[in-house]
Amino acid sequence: MSQFMIPFFRILIIGCLASLTMTSGVYAQDKILRMPVISLPPTLGNPYGANGLPSALVWFSLYDPLVRTNEQGVLEAALALSWEAIEPTRWRFKLREGVTFSNGEPFDARAASFVLSWLMQDEARGLIVANEVQGISGIEVIDDFTLDVITREPDAIFPKRLTAVQMLAPKALAEQGITEFARRPAGTGPFEVVSWNDGGKAVTRARHASWRPPMIDGIHFYQIPDETTLVQALQSGQVDLTTTLTPDAAFDMEGNGFYVSVSKTAQVLSFAFNLEGTSVEALHNPRVRLAMNIAVDRQAIADIVLHGTTTPANQPGTPLTFGYNPDLLPISYDPERARNLLTEAGYPNGFFVRADAVTAGNANASLIFQLVQQGLRGIGVDMELRSIVFSEWLRQYTTGTWEVDLFSLAFNSEPYYDVIRPMEYYSCAKPVPFFCHEALMSSLNATGAEFNAEKRHSMLQGLSKTYREMAPAIYILEVSEVAVIADHVRNYRVRTRVPVYEALEIER
Repeated sequence: MSQFMIPFFRILIIGCLASLTMTSGVYAQDKILRMPVISLPPTLGNPYGANGLPSALVWFSLYDPLVRTNEQGVLEAALALSWEAIEPTRWRFKLREGVTFSNGEPFDARAASFVLSWLMQDEARGLIVANEVQGISGIEVIDDFTLDVITREPDAIFPKRLTAVQMLAPKALAEQGITEFARRPAGTGPFEVVSWNDGGKAVTRARHASWRPPMIDGIHFYQIPDETTLVQALQSGQVDLTTTLTPDAAFDMEGNGFYVSVSKTAQVLSFAFNLEGTSVEALHNPRVRLAMNIAVDRQAIADIVLHGTTTPANQPGTPLTFGYNPDLLPISYDPERARNLLTEAGYPNGFFVRADAVTAGNANASLIFQLVQQGLRGIGVDMELRSIVFSEWLRQYTTGTWEVDLFSLAFNSEPYYDVIRPMEYYSCAKPVPFFCHEALMSSLNATGAEFNAEKRHSMLQGLSKTYREMAPAIYILEVSEVAVIADHVRNYRVRTRVPVYEALEIER
């Protein structure tokens, strides 16, 4: 965001929060969670156009997938109570009975079949989540609450893929189309949208008849991209919790009417090399990519900038991720060796690269990326760093139209909690790849055909080692999330980096 825009946002946000203050007598009596977000979903109630934060903070209050991961990253029942591979290419799902969408439509096998089929059609082409179902060759409704999904090839992690696929009300989607549906969404979650713009906030109300009934009466989502304004809003009691403060700001608030919760995630902050689009020949040399990795002082960033709340990354996964390899040593900070590697590769004087980065949504992201830039400069690699908004990043990522040599891209194993997920989009399997190494594909595909969990885990650990050695990215940090929660908000816990909204209680 450009600097001249920040004062404008502050004025706008403070005005919105002032309107909340004037009605504080009303809000003190009810049980409304007031939740700040970096930005509201750019696709509103269309949960297929992006994946992860910040949009998931809203979408997870509205929708449910067939299968989800619990707080330890293990698969558990959601709208499907059980699932099994009855054949190598046929998965059977037994669905939860008695569930309705917020518009009154029933959830059943036909509803689930419609949603999965819709994601396979032309209308859904280009949507990120549609990639999760491209391996489906057929869907069969066995009875009202039994669904069979047939895949083209054996896919051992197909249920994990469905953790990213939220179920939408089929009749409403068919009649309205996805654009209009997004304005008036209908899901099975504990809340439903009342307004996307009520005085600068998105308003939801509780669905106490939901299969996961909430303890509170609604959530108001306030778009607050600026940390200074967010701290003021927390201190004045205008919002109740946040997961986007820097550790500095978060720990300053601890004990003053707030408590702090630090959660590990299944994401690795990184800079991806745009090897399919770069004109910088040096980046195609693995020694150069290794040199750029060891030029970064990850431990200093973790200890000083993030106050020890996170760990330096050394591979695509984190300890929460299935396929994480604990035998891989840390990536040592060694600028002298990095300079020697560049010389051996034929670049003793370094070279110039350009990078795009989204800085909103990660604690101290701007400073972290600048420190990466500084480390590279120390070995003669001059990186021009440009900050872009998420919507622009998403457009370039989806279409593969990057005009830079590197771009910020997490190795995001969520919501699978399986390292195959980021490995697949860091490969030729991505529809418009930025890193395509054909020799990797046979190993990646082999993990999908392996239904023995122990053998598959070993295969993924081997791939983690390979990805470490090939360095398709500059691995930076294992992402942790630092939440600041007002004392009157009880039972806070996190599932896939989103508060478990239905468990929250408010006692003002």
